[in-house]
Amino acid sequence: MANPVKIAVIGGGYGTKVSLPVLSQLPEFDPVAIWSRRAERARELAADAGLELGTADFDALLGHPGLEAVHVATPVTMHAEVAIDAARRGLHVLCEKPLAADLDEALRLTGAIEAAGVVGAVNYGRRLQATRARLLERVREVVGRPRMISVSLVHDDHAEPGSRPFTWVQDADMGGGRLQGYGVHDLDLVLAAFGDVEAVAAATEVGVPKRVDGDGNERRVTAEDTYALLLRFAGGGIAVLTLLSTARHKRGDVVEVHGDAGTVRLDAERRLWWGRAGEELRCEGPLEADSKDAFAQVARRFWAAIREGAPPDPSLAEGLRVQALLDAVYAAGSERRWVEPRRLSAD
Repeated sequence: MANPVKIAVIGGGYGTKVSLPVLSQLPEFDPVAIWSRRAERARELAADAGLELGTADFDALLGHPGLEAVHVATPVTMHAEVAIDAARRGLHVLCEKPLAADLDEALRLTGAIEAAGVVGAVNYGRRLQATRARLLERVREVVGRPRMISVSLVHDDHAEPGSRPFTWVQDADMGGGRLQGYGVHDLDLVLAAFGDVEAVAAATEVGVPKRVDGDGNERRVTAEDTYALLLRFAGGGIAVLTLLSTARHKRGDVVEVHGDAGTVRLDAERRLWWGRAGEELRCEGPLEADSKDAFAQVARRFWAAIREGAPPDPSLAEGLRVQALLDAVYAAGSERRWVEPRRLSAD
């Protein structure tokens, strides 16, 4: 493709597992640089991928000649600082979810992108996976007003102390936890389906309290590996969102949406069931739920916003709505009470 966007990946975790391999295969992009916290690892990643630069120096990365855009895939608490610096240098920003550590930081981030006149987007790509994209389509067709939504995730990837090494994902001070990894996607899903949430209650748990880091040191886990959220919609209806990542037997994800007009269900085998009141449920699937394919869709939309002036999708405004709800979830969990999400001026 003529005129690909020269992009840098900022992050050596998800950035190297998903975004860099995907961007390297898309003709819309020309990955030229990567940042990692350890300079040696950054150089190794760059050499393996054939990039021009691998560095632990933000200034060197953001000032790389010809660079046009960045994918911010750092720990959550670094998102705002990195994205703001990139925007002020005239670089387009694709940010991982959630946008920032809290809503105030997220508002500073989006404000800097708007002031710089560059494109900004957020990677809520899970809703673009075939499973959830089709679910949203069927919800809009048959459900009507919500009565009860249930999103239940049962995984076994954190069941043992040695099943995952300690990284920032297990560190609450760096924005880790399964809420930032999975819960925000479920918040995004219910907002996309039904809009405003009036209030939330939450409980979180650390089921496996110690893990060993890459240097063999035992570390205390402070970020949740289990959560249960209760949401009340402004127009009526409730949602229950749960995740257990320390199960002894994984089950997969189950989503059920019950409304006054019909039902939609995504089962653990990725089959989608739907029907209106009075009808037998119909079924399609199993459907795909590939994270790399979803990121490729996000990246192509990011390219279209840069080169063709298309609206960014998923947008920063959507990212802010999830951020406001996530802040309320954290407050509800720590204070053990119902919390109303902060209203955004755009609302």
